Amino acid sequence: MGTVGDLIRREDPLRLLEGLLTDAGQGRGSAAALTGSPGIGKSAVLRALSATAAEAGATVLGACATEAERGLPYGVVGQLLSGTAGGTGPPSGARDGRDADRPETLYEALRALAAHRPVVVTVDDVHHTDEPSARCLLYLCGRLAATGVLLVLAGRPSSTPSLPLAEVLRHPRCVPVPLRTLSEDGVAEFLGARPAGAMDAATARRLAPDWHRFTGGNPRLLHGVLADHQDCGPVRPARPVAGTAFRRAVVGCLRGAEPAVTRTAKALAVLADQVTLTLLARFLGVPERAVVPSLAALEATGLLDVGRLRHQGVSAAVLESLTAEESARLHARAARVLYDTGAEPPVVAGHLVAAQAARTADGGTADAPSWAVPVLAEAARHAMPAGQARRAAEFLRTAHRLHDGGQRPDGMLTTLARAEWESDPASVIRHLPALERDLAALRPDDGRWAEAAALLLWHGRHDTVARGAAGAGDGTRAREVRTALAHLCPGRQGPAPAPDAVERVLESLVHTLAPPPSVAALLVALLYAGETDRAARWRELTGAAEPAGTTPARQAVAAATTAVLHVRTGSYDAGAGHAARALALLSPAAWGVAVGMPLAAAVRAATARQAHDEAARLLRVPVPDAMFRTRAGLHYLLARGGHLLAAGRARTALADFHACRDLLADWGERSRDGLDWRTPADRALRRLGDTPDDDPVAVLTRAERRVALLAAAGCTNRAIAAQLYVTPSTVEQHLTHVYRKLRVRSRGDLAKLAAVRAAGPADGAG
Repeated sequence: MGTVGDLIRREDPLRLLEGLLTDAGQGRGSAAALTGSPGIGKSAVLRALSATAAEAGATVLGACATEAERGLPYGVVGQLLSGTAGGTGPPSGARDGRDADRPETLYEALRALAAHRPVVVTVDDVHHTDEPSARCLLYLCGRLAATGVLLVLAGRPSSTPSLPLAEVLRHPRCVPVPLRTLSEDGVAEFLGARPAGAMDAATARRLAPDWHRFTGGNPRLLHGVLADHQDCGPVRPARPVAGTAFRRAVVGCLRGAEPAVTRTAKALAVLADQVTLTLLARFLGVPERAVVPSLAALEATGLLDVGRLRHQGVSAAVLESLTAEESARLHARAARVLYDTGAEPPVVAGHLVAAQAARTADGGTADAPSWAVPVLAEAARHAMPAGQARRAAEFLRTAHRLHDGGQRPDGMLTTLARAEWESDPASVIRHLPALERDLAALRPDDGRWAEAAALLLWHGRHDTVARGAAGAGDGTRAREVRTALAHLCPGRQGPAPAPDAVERVLESLVHTLAPPPSVAALLVALLYAGETDRAARWRELTGAAEPAGTTPARQAVAAATTAVLHVRTGSYDAGAGHAARALALLSPAAWGVAVGMPLAAAVRAATARQAHDEAARLLRVPVPDAMFRTRAGLHYLLARGGHLLAAGRARTALADFHACRDLLADWGERSRDGLDWRTPADRALRRLGDTPDDDPVAVLTRAERRVALLAAAGCTNRAIAAQLYVTPSTVEQHLTHVYRKLRVRSRGDLAKLAAVRAAGPADGAG
């Protein structure tokens, strides 16, 4: 404590008290009221004075009042009298406190001690003194002139003490000694006076301005910042850090403040940037004039600056000190006050979220006011266009947790799923049944209807979307959904859309400033229609138009689309990099059926670079079965077949190419550039020692091939229909097509073809 004393010795308050100590040594007793905000250094001054007095040969008696003993009569006097046990003068009854209930007892004991040498009596936290002890101190204060006693009472200013104590502090013989926060020079001295190795004088002078702004010159806060600074070693930051020790110091300052001051600090922390004097008074439920003394007390402590808590570190410390129940109550109160004063929905919603989170942490629930859920929903609608999808999801999740008496707007869950998709598309899986219900319940001209459809498409619920789109009319959103569905799963809404139709939908989506997940599919539609330049241009436009472009899902979709563009144009290294980033941003489950897009690009790039082990690893990534009924699955099959062919597995590769053929036939599409299965299938057949013409079954669709094989095995039309769950007339139609395509006339001819085909070379031959 010597260094602290050396620092404080340079300050006027200690010099004044030392002068009073000199007077006491000459028989002229007096009293001093040492006042200061919590953490300001009152206790340090008392310790320094006591050390000086003891060195000078004075008797030092000390007491510390506490709030816990405020109801204990003569508690402070008892502490002081117990310290006279080794002295000379008062009877034993006075020393042990049994006679302390007479006001003159303390005076007589101290006068007896002061007959031999000066006596210094200190009472710390005097504002907690019990009333009987305060009367004894008042009696003593009026009779100090003829004694060698110095009475020093340390406490906080502007408190509301009991009447006897108030009279003591206002007594003519009680000298006021106010303590204030340190100036910048004082902070520099503080930093330079620490034990060796803390910092040199030049460093202390350089850091002093920042540290003064950070702490307001409060010594307790400075101690905390210094401890955090030293804990950051060996490389210490130049600026102060609000670490654990600093936060403890903030809480310590508030613990020593009056209850009204502490309540005000908590209100300031909760209201944060929205705080005004009027709002603060409404929050606390008091007149504005009643708030001013508490603000002044916080400013004197160094915690307040220009009407607000000094910085985020102070606010964080105050908020961390709240119990869960207290945090829930204060945030709910803030939401109520802000709502009543017309604050913006996102501001009110932030407090509703914080209140609900605190209640959840405390294991409790509470009924929400009728306005809470609509405000949360409105706040989410504000957040989504601003690119704050995470925040929107947080608002909507809170709305769903609140007990609101059935006030949830229709389609809110779709909006929640849409917001969650931005950060983690896999989280939407749990909402799929509700999205299907919303698709059936919402009007097609409602934007949430299209959002529900897009999310269902992303996760492979194509049949549900097809049913919903079939009766949706011919509005703009219905056309958008049908166009996306026709591209993703051709055949469900007719043939795949022409590039011009796709481009019109893209233009519509871009102008909504909130493109749904189907944008990537439409871009790839342009790409695989041979419209590479148009796809690249729209990729640039959609990327610039998306306000939420920084969300993980949008980053992943953008990376995957860019990967497809690069691979399609032969830039395999760049394509591999973008595909890897897309797959790193989202898990396979999060990608849904769209996982085929980045995987196909990555496998094609790896195969082109002869990185066959890498391609094999990518093909071990799990994919959903629904993907193989979509265009993404078609490109995945082409990419996998290409890898298998390059790896020498021609027969297995041929199966993938034929699966592509079957999909295109089912969709009524022809093989073209970007969807060409014939060329790699021809290579696979040549590897197997056959020619394309030697594989006549290649011209059949999957359904036709199944019927042909069963007919070749001798099954009747009725038996085939029962086995394939189709009608006999359907079997007849398929057989008619089979006979025509294979140029045969009977089941016997089919059996001969099947026998010849079965005798072909083994997989990988050639």
